[in-house]
Amino acid sequence: MSTGIVPASVERGWRKYFDDPTPLLKQAPTAVAVGLAALLVVIIPNFPVIRELALTATVGIGLVAAVTVMAAVLTARGMHEGWVVLLIPMIDILGIGMLRVGTGGTSSLFSSLVLLPVIWIAAAPGFRHVFIVGIFTSIALLMPYVLEPPTDPLSWLRGVIGPLVFATVGAIVNELSRLQRWRTVQAEALVAERTAALTENQAMIDQLQAAETQYKFLLDSFSSLWASINAQAVIATDHAGTIIAWNPGAVRLIGLSVDEALANVRVDRFFAPHALAPFADPSTEPVAGDVAPGLRTLFDEADGGRSVEADIELTTAGGSSIPARVTVSPYQGTDGARRGYLLVMTDETKASEVSRMKDEFVGMISHELRTPLSAIIGFLDLLQNDPEQPLTDDQKDFVAVIERNAKRLLNLVGDLLFTAQAESGRFPLERVDADLRDIVGSALTSAGPHAQKEGVELVAEMPDQPIRLLVDPGRLGQAVDNLLSNAIKFTPRGGRVTARLEARDGSVRICIADTGMGIPKDEQGMLFTRFFRASTATRNAVPGVGLGLTITRAIVLAHGGKMDMRSEEGVGTEFWFDLPVGLRTEALRLGDLRTT
Repeated sequence: MSTGIVPASVERGWRKYFDDPTPLLKQAPTAVAVGLAALLVVIIPNFPVIRELALTATVGIGLVAAVTVMAAVLTARGMHEGWVVLLIPMIDILGIGMLRVGTGGTSSLFSSLVLLPVIWIAAAPGFRHVFIVGIFTSIALLMPYVLEPPTDPLSWLRGVIGPLVFATVGAIVNELSRLQRWRTVQAEALVAERTAALTENQAMIDQLQAAETQYKFLLDSFSSLWASINAQAVIATDHAGTIIAWNPGAVRLIGLSVDEALANVRVDRFFAPHALAPFADPSTEPVAGDVAPGLRTLFDEADGGRSVEADIELTTAGGSSIPARVTVSPYQGTDGARRGYLLVMTDETKASEVSRMKDEFVGMISHELRTPLSAIIGFLDLLQNDPEQPLTDDQKDFVAVIERNAKRLLNLVGDLLFTAQAESGRFPLERVDADLRDIVGSALTSAGPHAQKEGVELVAEMPDQPIRLLVDPGRLGQAVDNLLSNAIKFTPRGGRVTARLEARDGSVRICIADTGMGIPKDEQGMLFTRFFRASTATRNAVPGVGLGLTITRAIVLAHGGKMDMRSEEGVGTEFWFDLPVGLRTEALRLGDLRTT
């Protein structure tokens, strides 16, 4: 094992000197070559030396020796780059040129030694060093021509070509060095990139491990939560309605085990056709092999990103029927992809029984109140119109007060009966083809005296062309009457109430706006609750019992419409409802389908 490690460490130790060579290491080849040249001149007898120029050769060797010492000093001081360092190979070229002059001139054996400092200079960054090579090699190679100019043109040509050759070599070395530096930079960038990638990968691995731990924890928590839900049946299906998940609550409510439910069972098996019929779109033809049309409608609502709630009769595995509140929402997997639908079913047996008893109680009380009130009003009419026993003026005033309050109480009883009918689903409509302008106009006419008495201006904004829909004129007129009455009651003297009728894209909107006292924002969500009254109404002693908006919304929903509002305290309130142009003709059960 150790024999493989030691050579590798030695190799890394040597490599660091060549990756960033010192001036002394760069100078070493030239110094050694010139030293060997000097040694050859000394030891070889009859070595071709020009005696008159021997001093020049000695000075050249001395220059090389001097810059070698300079390279050692710069190396000791840690200076590896710069013009001071590049002076060393420049002086080397001049020294070798002088050595060449003293050892035969143009025929010297040491002319090729110029190549060593040339490589050093040419390897430096920048193309300008190629010109430096050309200049200094020209000086070195043409030194003999200065001392003894040749008469032969070929000799001059040789003196010119030599520097050009060295300059060309310098250019090649310079380009190769540039490419090597570029590759080195690229390699270092690649190493840095890979190092960063490895760091990111490690961080990602750590995150994945943490996420895996959290996922396992959440999975265990979900499994525990799934097993603990017994009050509600939670069922997951695929897009075709086939059950893929069945919780203990579904086992308890429907009476089918998990294994039985997951044996390719479709969820519409637990809904009778008549229970889903109210939700089916009559314009859509049933598709063979698909779920029941009514359930497909609910699925389509869920596909639109809406959570759907519906009161549907549920059929258990034993064949018994259970009233249930069913919520349908999109079902997504852990990867975020849409897998199907999630149905949450709540047993409404007790709630339905309580609601039935409440409706029966309200109906009974209302009936018991309506009968004596009708009798009282009838006898008051006889009392007022009896010619044999005429009433005095005071008696007429007393009877008028009694009659007014009896009628008020009778209207209240009628509203209670209407609300009970709406909530129990016994709310048919008598639809006829009617012009909505006439309905809104009649409501404005009826509200005129009330508005005049309160000092409120009534404004009508209606189109010139008729807007005809299949509606119940009486019920729809009642809805507009309620909104106008509320607007007038909540608008101070000098204010304005505007009734607007407009055709929109696929619907018709009726809007009642006022410049009244407004409704607090935190109370607006409760406005359609029975018997709820806003704080502005109670604070300003505005009469009412809190049933008008509930009745109005019930009428709008029965027509297949939608109702909404906006209000700002001190500015005013605006209520509107939209009726679809393609209204259905059958009676709708209110509250059967609510989407959010």
